[in-house]
Amino acid sequence: MKYKHIQSAIQTTSVQKSILAAHKLFLTILIFCFLIFTEIGFISFNLFLFTMIDNSELYAKFLKKFSAKWENCSEDFPCSKRKFSAIEKYLWELKCDRFISSISEHKKLNRVDSTEIINESRKFFRDGLSYSNNQLEMIFSADMISATKEFVKKSILFDKNLESKDLFQALRNMWIVMGLQSLWGQKICITPSTLAYSLLYPYTDNYIDNSNISKSDKLNFSERFAKRLAGDCLEPANKNEAKIFQLLAMIESEYERTKFPKVYESLLDIHHAQTQSIELCNKNLILSNKACFTIAVNKGATSVIADGYLIMGNLSKEQLHFLYEYGAYLQIIDDLQDASEDYKEGVYTSFSRLLPHKKLDRILCKTYYLGEKVVETIKQYYSDNLAFQGLIKRSFALLFASAIIANPENFSSHFIDTVEKHSPFRFSFANKQMNNISDFKDLMEKKFMEWKKFMEWKKSEIYQES
Repeated sequence: MKYKHIQSAIQTTSVQKSILAAHKLFLTILIFCFLIFTEIGFISFNLFLFTMIDNSELYAKFLKKFSAKWENCSEDFPCSKRKFSAIEKYLWELKCDRFISSISEHKKLNRVDSTEIINESRKFFRDGLSYSNNQLEMIFSADMISATKEFVKKSILFDKNLESKDLFQALRNMWIVMGLQSLWGQKICITPSTLAYSLLYPYTDNYIDNSNISKSDKLNFSERFAKRLAGDCLEPANKNEAKIFQLLAMIESEYERTKFPKVYESLLDIHHAQTQSIELCNKNLILSNKACFTIAVNKGATSVIADGYLIMGNLSKEQLHFLYEYGAYLQIIDDLQDASEDYKEGVYTSFSRLLPHKKLDRILCKTYYLGEKVVETIKQYYSDNLAFQGLIKRSFALLFASAIIANPENFSSHFIDTVEKHSPFRFSFANKQMNNISDFKDLMEKKFMEWKKFMEWKKSEIYQES
């Protein structure tokens, strides 16, 4: 959910740091939930009511509530956070070191045994991180793993020239989709619309990233893309646009516009939110803190709400409220972690605008407390889902350490020392091991290439038989 998306045509782009990317993917996997409607007739009974929801008014109310939560969040360090003794840190680091060593061994042996790696990861989460069986099932379920493989293979079939970094970007959104499918008791699977929406991220980014394309052409694409989202029939202007229009056609094949208008309204909503985010790149326009926060909230909320509509077709007010806060908070975390990178690129978010003259100690604490309020909203709707609540709390607990490890220069030395006392590991250990995390990415890259070669061979075999 970066700001360099389809409408941010005037923005520069950057290569996502491998360490930060690994954390984001890990954080996304953690934030899953589980909910089953207890009354089978609920959705069909309220289908007409769903279509009558005025989302613009509803989003305005959600924004007002969410902004009030943010304003009322404390900026003091949460003293209630648990401290870890030296021996506890040593034991945790020992388990972590063994796990990372086992992954590195796979790389040294030049082999990728997916099943073995998943089993080792599951064991580490259970024994090293003390995750419950229910929490492990949410993260490592057979359906989740199967759907991930299917997504990769279908993406390669759609475009054999898709690069691994683009695939991982799309896969991140797909994991959010899978979590939401579990949330609403849906089968965890790849659908034409969720595949298409996830792939739109790298395709539109690649177009914006191309330095050979002029600013006017990029802005023209943005306008054409909006018209295509609205249902206009347009001929693609180039190969990249042809791919993007193909993806939109996949969504249309699953959701008829007249029967599911909210699906396409949600796609236009995220389009408009991204267009609005261009203001964050204007050095001559000094936005207020409130304006920057609102832009982030709208972008994050509408992005995940679109996921929800592409899964369900229609959503209730309760589902919209959850998705709004869930997506908004994910975007805020994204902005916090990318503060340094955004500042260098001239993207002035609520966090990057504070640099380099002010440390992010207090606003990190504020973000942590906002996460607690998001959990309260989740409890309001899904109070019986204790496993999910546990995953949410664990993922938020990673916020402090991950933000500091990724960008220590953004925080004061006193604050870093304080946070380290509440961390299950020493930051020196984390910095040392972070280099080894690239082994995960290398193994995923190798597996991706294996699948790519296989799918190309399979495709050519089918072609020859026909």
